[in-house]
Amino acid sequence: MKIKTALIATGLALAGIGMQAQAGTASGSFNVTASVVPSCKVVSTADIAFGNYDPADANNTTALDAAGNVTVRCTKNTPAAVTLNQGNNAAAGSTCAAPSRQMADSGSNRLGYAIYKDASRTQAWGCDATNQASFTSAGIASPATLDTYGRIPAGQDVPAGSYSDTVAVTVTF
Repeated sequence: MKIKTALIATGLALAGIGMQAQAGTASGSFNVTASVVPSCKVVSTADIAFGNYDPADANNTTALDAAGNVTVRCTKNTPAAVTLNQGNNAAAGSTCAAPSRQMADSGSNRLGYAIYKDASRTQAWGCDATNQASFTSAGIASPATLDTYGRIPAGQDVPAGSYSDTVAVTVTF
Protein backbone atom coordinates (compact mmCIF):
# COMPACT_ATOMS: atom_id res chain seq x y z
CA MET A 1 0.00 0.00 0.00
CA LYS A 2 2.87 2.25 0.59
CA ILE A 3 4.10 1.79 -2.95
CA LYS A 4 0.63 2.41 -4.36
CA THR A 5 0.30 5.60 -2.34
CA ALA A 6 3.72 6.74 -3.46
CA LEU A 7 2.87 6.08 -7.11
CA ILE A 8 -0.42 7.92 -6.83
CA ALA A 9 1.33 10.87 -5.16
CA THR A 10 4.03 10.89 -7.83
CA GLY A 11 1.43 10.64 -10.58
CA LEU A 12 -0.54 13.53 -9.16
CA ALA A 13 2.61 15.59 -8.85
CA LEU A 14 3.55 14.85 -12.47
CA ALA A 15 0.04 15.63 -13.62
CA GLY A 16 0.17 18.92 -11.73
CA ILE A 17 3.27 20.01 -13.63
CA GLY A 18 1.48 19.57 -16.89
CA MET A 19 -1.53 21.48 -15.61
CA GLN A 20 0.28 24.58 -14.34
CA ALA A 21 -0.99 27.86 -15.88
CA GLN A 22 1.18 29.27 -18.64
CA ALA A 23 2.22 33.00 -18.42
CA GLY A 24 0.31 34.86 -21.15
CA THR A 25 0.87 38.18 -22.92
CA ALA A 26 -1.39 40.73 -24.43
CA SER A 27 -0.50 43.94 -26.22
CA GLY A 28 -2.02 47.29 -26.95
CA SER A 29 -0.88 50.79 -27.81
CA PHE A 30 -1.57 54.43 -27.04
CA ASN A 31 -0.85 57.74 -28.79
CA VAL A 32 1.46 60.47 -27.55
CA THR A 33 0.54 63.90 -28.89
CA ALA A 34 1.53 67.55 -28.53
CA SER A 35 0.89 70.70 -30.46
CA VAL A 36 3.76 73.13 -30.99
CA VAL A 37 2.35 76.62 -31.12
CA PRO A 38 3.87 79.55 -32.95
CA SER A 39 5.33 81.87 -30.35
CA CYS A 40 7.65 84.86 -30.20
CA LYS A 41 9.24 86.86 -27.43
CA VAL A 42 11.19 90.11 -27.35
CA VAL A 43 14.32 88.81 -25.63
CA SER A 44 16.17 92.11 -25.30
CA THR A 45 16.53 95.61 -26.63
CA ALA A 46 19.53 97.92 -26.85
CA ASP A 47 18.72 101.61 -26.46
CA ILE A 48 19.49 104.17 -29.12
CA ALA A 49 21.71 106.49 -27.08
CA PHE A 50 22.54 109.57 -29.14
CA GLY A 51 24.84 111.21 -26.62
CA ASN A 52 25.42 114.96 -26.97
CA TYR A 53 23.53 116.88 -29.63
CA ASP A 54 25.12 120.27 -30.35
CA PRO A 55 22.78 122.36 -32.54
CA ALA A 56 25.02 125.44 -32.42
CA ASP A 57 28.15 123.74 -33.73
CA ALA A 58 28.69 120.05 -34.60
CA ASN A 59 25.04 119.31 -35.35
CA ASN A 60 24.11 122.65 -36.91
CA THR A 61 24.46 121.14 -40.37
CA THR A 62 25.22 117.48 -39.61
CA ALA A 63 22.69 115.00 -38.27
CA LEU A 64 23.53 112.94 -35.19
CA ASP A 65 23.29 109.18 -35.73
CA ALA A 66 23.18 106.29 -33.27
CA ALA A 67 22.08 102.66 -33.33
CA GLY A 68 20.52 100.04 -31.10
CA ASN A 69 18.72 96.75 -31.67
CA VAL A 70 15.80 94.50 -30.85
CA THR A 71 16.34 90.76 -30.33
CA VAL A 72 13.37 88.43 -30.89
CA ARG A 73 13.15 84.66 -30.32
CA CYS A 74 10.43 82.68 -32.09
CA THR A 75 9.34 79.09 -32.68
CA LYS A 76 11.27 77.61 -35.62
CA ASN A 77 9.99 78.61 -39.09
CA THR A 78 7.58 81.17 -37.65
CA PRO A 79 7.15 84.26 -39.85
CA ALA A 80 7.16 87.39 -37.69
CA ALA A 81 6.82 91.14 -38.13
CA VAL A 82 8.29 93.69 -35.74
CA THR A 83 6.79 97.15 -35.47
CA LEU A 84 7.82 100.20 -33.45
CA ASN A 85 5.18 102.62 -32.23
CA GLN A 86 5.44 106.38 -32.65
CA GLY A 87 6.82 106.88 -29.14
CA ASN A 88 5.30 108.76 -26.23
CA ASN A 89 5.78 112.22 -27.74
CA ALA A 90 4.79 111.88 -31.40
CA ALA A 91 4.46 115.14 -33.29
CA ALA A 92 1.10 116.36 -34.58
CA GLY A 93 0.30 114.55 -37.82
CA SER A 94 2.51 111.55 -37.01
CA THR A 95 1.15 108.24 -38.33
CA CYS A 96 2.24 104.61 -38.25
CA ALA A 97 3.11 104.84 -41.93
CA ALA A 98 5.10 108.07 -41.45
CA PRO A 99 6.13 108.32 -37.79
CA SER A 100 7.30 111.71 -36.57
CA ARG A 101 8.93 110.88 -33.27
CA GLN A 102 10.12 113.37 -30.69
CA MET A 103 12.04 113.21 -27.45
CA ALA A 104 10.84 115.50 -24.67
CA ASP A 105 12.66 117.35 -21.91
CA SER A 106 11.09 117.86 -18.49
CA GLY A 107 9.01 120.70 -19.93
CA SER A 108 7.35 121.30 -23.28
CA ASN A 109 10.46 121.23 -25.49
CA ARG A 110 10.79 118.57 -28.16
CA LEU A 111 13.76 117.17 -30.10
CA GLY A 112 12.77 115.34 -33.30
CA TYR A 113 14.32 112.04 -34.29
CA ALA A 114 13.67 109.10 -36.59
CA ILE A 115 14.27 105.34 -36.46
CA TYR A 116 15.18 103.41 -39.58
CA LYS A 117 15.46 99.74 -40.56
CA ASP A 118 18.59 100.26 -42.67
CA ALA A 119 22.05 101.68 -42.00
CA SER A 120 21.68 104.22 -44.83
CA ARG A 121 18.64 105.57 -42.95
CA THR A 122 16.26 105.60 -45.90
CA GLN A 123 13.60 103.10 -44.70
CA ALA A 124 11.59 104.48 -41.77
CA TRP A 125 10.56 101.90 -39.17
CA GLY A 126 6.97 102.33 -38.08
CA CYS A 127 3.96 100.47 -36.84
CA ASP A 128 2.13 99.10 -39.85
CA ALA A 129 2.63 96.65 -42.70
CA THR A 130 4.20 99.30 -44.94
CA ASN A 131 7.23 99.82 -42.71
CA GLN A 132 7.61 96.86 -40.37
CA ALA A 133 10.68 94.61 -40.18
CA SER A 134 9.90 91.02 -41.16
CA PHE A 135 11.78 87.74 -40.78
CA THR A 136 11.21 83.98 -40.51
CA SER A 137 12.66 82.41 -37.39
CA ALA A 138 15.57 80.03 -37.70
CA GLY A 139 14.63 78.60 -34.30
CA ILE A 140 14.97 79.33 -30.62
CA ALA A 141 18.73 78.74 -30.66
CA SER A 142 19.11 81.53 -33.23
CA PRO A 143 17.19 84.62 -32.11
CA ALA A 144 16.83 87.38 -34.70
CA THR A 145 18.65 90.60 -33.85
CA LEU A 146 17.22 93.53 -35.78
CA ASP A 147 19.31 96.69 -35.79
CA THR A 148 17.63 100.03 -35.15
CA TYR A 149 19.23 103.07 -36.77
CA GLY A 150 18.40 106.42 -35.20
CA ARG A 151 18.95 109.94 -36.49
CA ILE A 152 18.42 113.39 -35.00
CA PRO A 153 18.19 115.85 -37.92
CA ALA A 154 20.66 118.72 -37.95
CA GLY A 155 19.92 122.27 -36.88
CA GLN A 156 17.03 121.82 -34.45
CA ASP A 157 16.66 124.98 -32.36
CA VAL A 158 16.05 123.55 -28.88
CA PRO A 159 17.21 124.61 -25.42
CA ALA A 160 19.88 122.65 -23.52
CA GLY A 161 18.56 119.80 -21.40
CA SER A 162 18.05 116.05 -21.23
CA TYR A 163 15.61 114.66 -23.77
CA SER A 164 14.12 111.16 -23.93
CA ASP A 165 11.32 109.07 -25.36
CA THR A 166 10.05 105.50 -25.01
CA VAL A 167 9.21 103.41 -28.08
CA ALA A 168 7.16 100.21 -27.77
CA VAL A 169 8.12 97.09 -29.72
CA THR A 170 5.40 94.74 -30.99
CA VAL A 171 5.98 91.33 -32.57
CA THR A 172 3.17 89.89 -34.66
CA PHE A 173 3.37 86.21 -35.66
